[in-house]
Amino acid sequence: MKKIFVLLTLFLCTLAVNTANAASLTAEVSRDKIVQGETFNLVLSYDGPQTNLQPDLTALNTDFNIFGVSSAYQHSNINGQISQKREWQVQLMPKKTGAITIPSVTLGKMKTSPLQVEVLEASPENMVRSDKNMQADSHNYAVDYELDTNSPYVQQEMNMTLKIYDTGGLQVERIAPMVVDENSWIIRPLGETTQESQVINGQNVRVIKVKLALFPQKSGKLQLPELAVDGYYLTKGNSPMQQIFADNFGNLRISALDDDWADIFASKNIVSLRTKPQTIDVLPIPQEYDAGWWVPAESVELFSEWRPNPPQFKVGEAVTRNIILKAVGVVDSQLPNIDFKENSNLQQYPEKPVNEMRVENGKIVSYRMISNVYIPTTAGQETVPEIKLKWFNTLTKQMQTVSLPALNIVVAPNPNMNASLVQDTAPTPSSKVAPINNKPQTPSQTDKQKAAHEQFKQDFPFWIILIAFGAGVIISYLVFAFIKAKKSYNQDEIQIKNFDKAVLKAAKNRQMKELRDNLILWGRNHFGHDAITNLNELADLVQDEAFKNILNDLSSALYAQNSSSWDLDKFVAVFERISKSKKKSQKHNDKPLPDLYK
Repeated sequence: MKKIFVLLTLFLCTLAVNTANAASLTAEVSRDKIVQGETFNLVLSYDGPQTNLQPDLTALNTDFNIFGVSSAYQHSNINGQISQKREWQVQLMPKKTGAITIPSVTLGKMKTSPLQVEVLEASPENMVRSDKNMQADSHNYAVDYELDTNSPYVQQEMNMTLKIYDTGGLQVERIAPMVVDENSWIIRPLGETTQESQVINGQNVRVIKVKLALFPQKSGKLQLPELAVDGYYLTKGNSPMQQIFADNFGNLRISALDDDWADIFASKNIVSLRTKPQTIDVLPIPQEYDAGWWVPAESVELFSEWRPNPPQFKVGEAVTRNIILKAVGVVDSQLPNIDFKENSNLQQYPEKPVNEMRVENGKIVSYRMISNVYIPTTAGQETVPEIKLKWFNTLTKQMQTVSLPALNIVVAPNPNMNASLVQDTAPTPSSKVAPINNKPQTPSQTDKQKAAHEQFKQDFPFWIILIAFGAGVIISYLVFAFIKAKKSYNQDEIQIKNFDKAVLKAAKNRQMKELRDNLILWGRNHFGHDAITNLNELADLVQDEAFKNILNDLSSALYAQNSSSWDLDKFVAVFERISKSKKKSQKHNDKPLPDLYK
């Protein structure tokens, strides 16, 4: 009897050891039908002796993207023999559609059997399926788009409506264009994202719409940029943390926090959708277009605003005109420069343009404002030259012209200023032609010019070298000065401790440019408006007629030969009164363009 008992014990121990030493590795998928852009889980299960080995997932990289790997394990001890059960969940996303074979995965010397999945195209038609074998938590998503034109002109606005279809609580994290050649496209958003509900295959589907404006920068066959839509959805699962919570607290429910608990214990499933590639035909600039600068737009308008309004022209005094160009269907970088025609009796000083881009009625609308300062040099009847621009109407496919007609004005004499002196000495921008000297030349002057011309021809190589060297020195100086000025410009306001004293000091020293700059800094500090950039905006903010007049006098003095006629006492009296008043004017419009031109 004892021998039988001993043999039976040995048999059971041997059976337990063999059972513990037996190892197996199996694989299964959470779903065998997947829509492109969604993820599924490949579950690897190991049962056997304790091991620190990790599965080799290299073979999966050929047809799948691996988004994450999580693992859980459980130890057991049978008669001193330690074994474990391990499980790896590999989150995979297919790289292509159709039937795909999941290759064998190895763990040491063990290997899983191959599996097959079917990947469907991410279209709205494949989102909601009636397949009875599909699991209840199978969520489907799709992405599609519409274009308002398939054959735009180069640099013409074409609008895309991106549609994201969702049946499973998609949380969109990123929408980004996948532009390979950044020089081929300019892409801008068009307003806020919208949502609506549609019935597809008998079920309600949430449709997220995102509108974009695309500007092709090259003509010919051009690949439309693919759009990436990345996000995730949550599913309830038997995670270890959730199981621990359930073991300790059971089915605890707090109605106000049910959704929060669900999010804490839910599994995050990645969704990565891509729009279909498409090639479009981009039309070139028409051969008959002869305007120089190419402006393909739906509409172009020109506006102007005088300051003061109505303008009062007087010899030697400055009058400012704001010219606003508005174009629908182009980005601000496509707006042309405005050509100001010459008038020898009317000096012109255009300032640096200010651009702005908005979204209006589902279209990109660009604005350019240029302030042009006019200073008459002679009294009497004069003409403000016409301003004209050519552009291409993308709706009618025709060239059009927009213009501000020439304006006849009367220039009053200025008893405090010699008109001819203003004409001869007023600063002239590099783009302007210097005043012609009508004084007749004597024969001796002509002979000297001829001799100088012959000498110049002989010394031409030397002059080329000298001019090149001089140009290099000047350019280097200008670059250095620009960098230094740009660095110190934003520090001016910090360095000035007393803005009132800085203004008065510049005024008493008759340093007109410094006075203008200090006034602008004073206005920013005094009224808390950082958007003030010129004296006109400062005058609009203060809204005091006397203050406006002294600023107009200052503008005129800026361009005069000297400032001797400028009334210092009048300026100081008005400025000190405004500075001490401490009154806040009505809210100033920070936008660089007047509301009139919205």
